Amino acid sequence: MKPARVLLLLLIAALSLAGMAMPAAAEGSALGGPITRSEVIWRAQYWVDHQPGPYNQGGDAPGPGGDFRYRRDCSGYISMAWHLADNPWTGALPNYSQEIPRADLRPGDILNSYYDHVFLFHQWEDDHGGFSYYSFGSTPVRHLRANINDASLDGHPNGDYKALRYTKIIEDTAAAPHPYAAGRVVSGRSADGRMETFAAGADGVYHSWQTEPNAGWSAWEFKGGPRNAQLAIAPNADGRLELFALSDGTFDHIWQNSPSGTWSNWENFGTGGYRVAAGANADGRIEVFASNGSGVFHRWQTSPNGGWSGWEGTLGGPANSRLAMESALDGRLEVFALSDSTFEHLWQTGVNGAWSSWENFGTGGHDLTVNHNTDGRLEAFASNANGVFHRWQTGFSSWSGWEGTGGGPANSELTSDRSVDGRVEVFAVNGATASHTWQTNPNAPYSAWDNFGTGGTEINAGHNADGRIEVFASSGAGVFHRWQTGFADWSGWGWLKDSAGPAIR
Repeated sequence: MKPARVLLLLLIAALSLAGMAMPAAAEGSALGGPITRSEVIWRAQYWVDHQPGPYNQGGDAPGPGGDFRYRRDCSGYISMAWHLADNPWTGALPNYSQEIPRADLRPGDILNSYYDHVFLFHQWEDDHGGFSYYSFGSTPVRHLRANINDASLDGHPNGDYKALRYTKIIEDTAAAPHPYAAGRVVSGRSADGRMETFAAGADGVYHSWQTEPNAGWSAWEFKGGPRNAQLAIAPNADGRLELFALSDGTFDHIWQNSPSGTWSNWENFGTGGYRVAAGANADGRIEVFASNGSGVFHRWQTSPNGGWSGWEGTLGGPANSRLAMESALDGRLEVFALSDSTFEHLWQTGVNGAWSSWENFGTGGHDLTVNHNTDGRLEAFASNANGVFHRWQTGFSSWSGWEGTGGGPANSELTSDRSVDGRVEVFAVNGATASHTWQTNPNAPYSAWDNFGTGGTEINAGHNADGRIEVFASSGAGVFHRWQTGFADWSGWGWLKDSAGPAIR
């Protein structure tokens, strides 16, 4: 009885979580209860990072959090990854699952040989049948690769296996993608999974892209466009990315001509302003917000992948405010606007619908970032001269008060992303230092701030197709990045390719 390791392939992105501790327990599921695919993978990776001991059908070891002890063999490993309240053998796993076609295998599913062995499917690696998986067929627990057409899989005849799906699996949120963070440096993922990054230089916009998903980067390419711009990036319904560049004198945009394809020429999108944010409605239509000295304005696609409305006011909003956008669990967008003197927000009153009036959200500050917890509750962070503060939804229409985060760099630029298990991680940089803090469990409190590097002028975080976070930071010396090399480990800072890219001061 051999378990499989569903690859929690977080291991290549670019963030520097120098001393991040492994979460003690994934709070997203209860013992024996429904569980998301991402949590199954996180649990499988836990025994890779914390080896349970040698393969022994008479031995056992705890899963993360220690709420149950699981047999140290292949089916015990699957039981641990699925967070079962039992230790069924391979012949009993069909009682917890249903058979599916092999072509439908997704992360967290299993390939089960009734009498002999079972392993956990991670993901397809190519279009020729290659895949990765987790297995505990022998010591140690490992992540491996195979081809679905091989004569044998993990040491047993291919034909003995059936593809099974846990009956309590929950699909991870897949409605409209959550908005990407805006700023002087932005990153989004093309339809094929490659990250595409843009940086706003004094002479225009520069572009670098991954040459393949989860891999290295191209050289920087000069794209022209507005100088010293604020940038935002959003996906069209058909997967084509669209980039928006706002300077104090003009507003232009470009878009991919086809999903994952080349980029259009620049086209005017409006007049100058201060800050910009963009995201997709639940129906796939992009909506763009921009601030200037008169307040906050927006325009939107009139149909998915289609044309645009004119600019309209939002009946106020803080003048010259920094903007952030997030989406609620039901797909409604919410916009946050922070100026030097006030903080306000507004939200869609229905999915794809009209907008509320602006509502006070706090006092003024320097910068903001907004993200979402695993359970869908939004969480907002803001910096000022005293450090970094946050507040979070206590329900889907109510918020906590503001609370400190135990420090954080004063007057820092902020960004955030979510690790593969759903924990929010926040990154902050000012002219002297960079720091980060992370949830110790999904939906849970945060760690102490930890050093993430030296000072800079801008910071942005995204994640690779395999879930690994990658962080981009700028200074007068150019644009640099670092990425997760493991669940809690980070690369050092480096160039994206063979040059530092544009200086951003």
